[in-house]
Amino acid sequence: MPVRTVFLLLVCFFMLGPGAATALEPFEITDLSITDAQGLPLTEAQPSQEVRIKAAYSLDRPGFVLLNGEVTGPNWIVKLGYRVFFRLSGLYSVVWNIKIPFNANGVCQVQVVEYIPLVNERVQQTAYLTVVPFDAAYVGSDVCSGCHAPMYAAWQQTLHYPYTGCESCHGPGGDHISAPSPATIIVDTSSSVCKPCHSRNDGRVIEAEDGFIKSQQQYNEWAGTKHAKFLQCAGCHNPHYSLQSAPINAIKLACSTCHLFKKRYLGMQFVACTSCHMAPAVKSIDSTGIGPYRKGDTSSHIWRIKTEAEPYHMFALDGSFAVQDGGGPFLTLNFACLSCHNGLQARFYDFISVQKTSTLVH
Repeated sequence: MPVRTVFLLLVCFFMLGPGAATALEPFEITDLSITDAQGLPLTEAQPSQEVRIKAAYSLDRPGFVLLNGEVTGPNWIVKLGYRVFFRLSGLYSVVWNIKIPFNANGVCQVQVVEYIPLVNERVQQTAYLTVVPFDAAYVGSDVCSGCHAPMYAAWQQTLHYPYTGCESCHGPGGDHISAPSPATIIVDTSSSVCKPCHSRNDGRVIEAEDGFIKSQQQYNEWAGTKHAKFLQCAGCHNPHYSLQSAPINAIKLACSTCHLFKKRYLGMQFVACTSCHMAPAVKSIDSTGIGPYRKGDTSSHIWRIKTEAEPYHMFALDGSFAVQDGGGPFLTLNFACLSCHNGLQARFYDFISVQKTSTLVH
C-alpha cells in the first residue's frame, strides 16, 4: 500500500478515535451506471469506444473509503484504478473513463468494490455491458489506397505488409467507404490494438527460452515498464511506416524528447540510446556469440538496465520467463554492454569491467 495511503489511514484513526472503526457502517454503493463520453446511458458499446463508469456511494459517518474495480470480457480485462478518499457522511460518486479494447466482443461484467480499510469490510456492485462489433463489410486494403495513397504506399514497405492490412487495426471499412468520416472507422491509438499480434499469454508474463526473451512480446515487455503508465505504443511508433526504410517517419518520439536533461559520458554520447536500452535480448530466429557475449536478433522493449544484476538474475531459475522486481522487468549488462563490447563491434570488455564502469555512463 502506498505510504501516502497508510499516512491518511493513521490520520483518520487518530482524528476519529479508536472507536471510530466500528462507527463507519453502514456504507454502500447506491448506483453503478455505464454511459458514453457524453453521459448518455449505455447497454451496448463498440470496440474502441470511450465509456464512462460511474459509481455512486454513501457513508453515514466520516471516514476513509477506497474504491476500485474491473471490466471483464470473454478475452480482455480493463482495471479500474484505486481511488482513495476521506469523506464526511453523505452521498458521493467516482468516475472512471475507459476505452473498450479493439478486440473486445460479447457481454462484459463491470464490477466496482467499495472498501473501508479500518474495518476491513467491503461491498460490491455489478453491471453488464454488451460489446457489439462494427456491422460493416471488409473491403480490403487496396480500396483504402484510393483516398490514402501515400499511407498505403508507406504501409507496403513495412513488415505489416501484406498480412496485417488497414482493416486489421482500423476495423471493417465498408461504412467508411460509403460515408468517409472518423465516426465510421476505428481510430484507436491505444496499445490494445497492438496486443493481439505483439504479445503472448495474457500480456503480463514475458516468456523466455534458451537465455533469451521469446519473440513477439513487445506488448508484454512494454506493459511491465514505467513507460506503460504514460506512453502507448503509438506514442513512439507510427505503424504506417517502416523502421528500416523510413525511420524518421516511423519513430514519432525520440528518447531525448522526454529525457531532455539525461547526459552521457565515456564516449557514449555518440551511441544511440536504443543500442543499450533496447539491447538485442530477444531471439526471433537466431543468436550469435557465446557465453556472456550471446545476443539475439531483435531489440527488446524493456529499456531499464539493472547494472548491479548478474546475467542469471534476468530470468527465472528455469529460464521460462523474465523476472520482474519492484521496478518491472530489466536488462542485464551482458545484453546492454557486451552485445557490442565483444571485440568485434567495439572494444573487448569482460562482464566485471562493464559492471564497474556502467554507472558512469549517465
